[in-house]
Amino acid sequence: MKHNWKFKKGEMNDAYRVDFDDSDFRIVSVPHDYAIEGPFSPDNDKQGEKVEADGIHDKITHVGRTGALPITDWAWYRKEFFVDKDAKNVFLEFDGIMCNSTIYVNETEVGGRIYGYSSFSVDITSACKFGENNLLAISVRPEGNASRWYPGAGVYRNVRLVQKGSEYFPYLPLFIRPAVKGDCAEVAFDINVATNEQEYMLDVAIYDQEGKLVASQKYTSTKAKFSGELELENYHLWEILNSYLYTFEAKLYIKGKEADIAITKFGIRTIDYGPDKGLYINNKYTKLNGVCMHHDLGALGAVVNISAINRQIEKLIDIGVNAIRFSHNPPSPEYLDACDRYGIVTIDEAFDEWKIQKVSNGYGKHFNQEGEKDIRTMVKRDRNHPSIIMWSIGNEILEQRLIYGWKYAKFLSDICHEEDPTRPTTAGFNNTEGAFTNGLAAEVDIVGANYKPHQYVRFHNTYPDAVLYGSETSSCLSSRGHYYLPKRYPSIAEPMEDLQMCSYDMEGPAWAYYPEREIYVQKKNDYLLGEFVWTGFDYLGEPTPYRLEWPSRSSYFGIYDLAGLKKDRAYSYMSAWTDKEFIHILPHWNWNEGDVVDIHCYTHAKEAELFVNGVSHGIKHKDENDELLSNRLIWKYIKFVPGEITVVAQDKTKMSATIKTAGEPAQIKITPERTEIKADGEDLIYFVLEILDKDGVLCPKANNRVDLTVDGGEYVAADAGDATSLRMFTEPYCEAFSGKLVAIAKSAAAGTLTLKATAPELGEATAKIQVK
Repeated sequence: MKHNWKFKKGEMNDAYRVDFDDSDFRIVSVPHDYAIEGPFSPDNDKQGEKVEADGIHDKITHVGRTGALPITDWAWYRKEFFVDKDAKNVFLEFDGIMCNSTIYVNETEVGGRIYGYSSFSVDITSACKFGENNLLAISVRPEGNASRWYPGAGVYRNVRLVQKGSEYFPYLPLFIRPAVKGDCAEVAFDINVATNEQEYMLDVAIYDQEGKLVASQKYTSTKAKFSGELELENYHLWEILNSYLYTFEAKLYIKGKEADIAITKFGIRTIDYGPDKGLYINNKYTKLNGVCMHHDLGALGAVVNISAINRQIEKLIDIGVNAIRFSHNPPSPEYLDACDRYGIVTIDEAFDEWKIQKVSNGYGKHFNQEGEKDIRTMVKRDRNHPSIIMWSIGNEILEQRLIYGWKYAKFLSDICHEEDPTRPTTAGFNNTEGAFTNGLAAEVDIVGANYKPHQYVRFHNTYPDAVLYGSETSSCLSSRGHYYLPKRYPSIAEPMEDLQMCSYDMEGPAWAYYPEREIYVQKKNDYLLGEFVWTGFDYLGEPTPYRLEWPSRSSYFGIYDLAGLKKDRAYSYMSAWTDKEFIHILPHWNWNEGDVVDIHCYTHAKEAELFVNGVSHGIKHKDENDELLSNRLIWKYIKFVPGEITVVAQDKTKMSATIKTAGEPAQIKITPERTEIKADGEDLIYFVLEILDKDGVLCPKANNRVDLTVDGGEYVAADAGDATSLRMFTEPYCEAFSGKLVAIAKSAAAGTLTLKATAPELGEATAKIQVK
């Protein structure tokens, strides 16, 4: 049910009616995020309250916290759909509606969901007209002061119409539990069946990744839940960055006739952990090189798009990421599917609030009514994904401070164990000492500590039975390619006049620290399971430290910026988490005469030499006993002289990297990130545009406006990663930031897609890709 939805924003109380005049509604496709259309405004969801979760205990006027986009507008969706005359049971499945949704079919209210991150199914059988068109109407009525980041708005995840016979598999019918037993894998399974106790036959089969049948069995039963087990010999393990997925298929037969089919992917892997030994996946010691990720996809907003998700994962893998914590809510099924395919392990997280609210209309006001339902849905929906290794019951929950807070933790953890006894539970505790003393930490299997690298050893010694990891780390702030002089080492980030942050990777809010601190502690303590950096990508909303200042509407926390371009600190993690050989120098080399600059270098090498216009400024060495210098090289107080700086690795590679002083902007270079895309109207191509001088040197301060047109396809959006830009992403132009920007396009027709970029002072550039 992707296309031909009618949509309009507004408080129309009778838009569920069949005879409602929707002639002024516009046609959209779903998934659809109407808030990303803007405009940006400081008055959108302006929050005038304290922000305890951010360490602010007095009320402030917080602009931009949820992206400065119109997430609180009410809206309606209407769509006609046809129901077969032979159908007996009809359902609508929603992967998520943001938020406070009410569903109507032919004017009858049939369901809805408060929590925008929950998937759900609605039985619409009694409201349907069979063999005819039917009217689906959806009311979306979000509240202000309900989120701490940009949540999106509308039917932002996929919708399915499901038609069944009299006997069928209900919503989320399969639970697959593979286990390694010696040389075999035993695949236990539960199958839910709706048959009113009529006898049925199940034909169960497992296919390998190449589609070959590797196990099958037929069963007869009358039970509403059937449990069985199949054995696999010569099985393949699902491993980190080496995925192997099996397909489980169940067919339902009534009196010899096929009535329904249910299919899911699964993988075979083991997980083991302990307070002293750390984490083992498939009996291999594993350190989690993880990032936290919010759910928006930058310029696309909160809508689900598989190619955009794949792009994020591939970029994260490039710097050594092997794990994602979905913060602070269940992700889309498509994101988990992608992690399954790529071999990325994940933490699936339920809530940012329990009963005590962080914002006045946050989830806490619904927790008593909705909490159990939402966390059960999360586990049931996602428990077949091999990528998930932990269920997180909450993030920085304020109940950490309560002596009875353990009761909430036990309640939620028990639900996870009941629905899935195969995986451990966890939570991200920022008041970690409170979580221990008030018993919350004892109610989860693995204890996540947010921003506590200096306390891991004490926790380990004081609570020797606790299994520990960094559930949220670093929170370093930066704007890609943007630097200030003189440089302060290290410091609490203060608002700057241009509302940017320095890319030396040394500043953050009061709870934060530079990346090397966590990297250093993790390497020295094998019992720690790893870390999850806040965050992998910049995201819309939470423009810390700019709470009062405008314009600033997106975060500075990411290793990648909002456009998906690497910040300098990406190379810090690449150095720590990969074996790649590289040299990355910062900052740029376009300064003023007399400026004194500190030059930093991220590299695989343990030592390197700096040259300025051919003159050596000495060799610097990494120091394994120093937090900061264990993973970066620093030459201080280098006087700027126009020309070039070169760093040469002092190892067998003798690799070098050079940065040159750029002249005036003179041309545009376009680099497609892929050579071809599918002609399905959904697969996206991302083009990276760079502003260069006449000699082909990147102009690091260029902010030229570039006009964008697409031939042979459709222009989608553009972004440069500038958190202060108020240009809407879909405008057919974009101003460069630190010399770069990204343009996005798609096509529904095979052929050649061409992006043309023009600017009066830069001329024209084009790039082509194939659409197949």
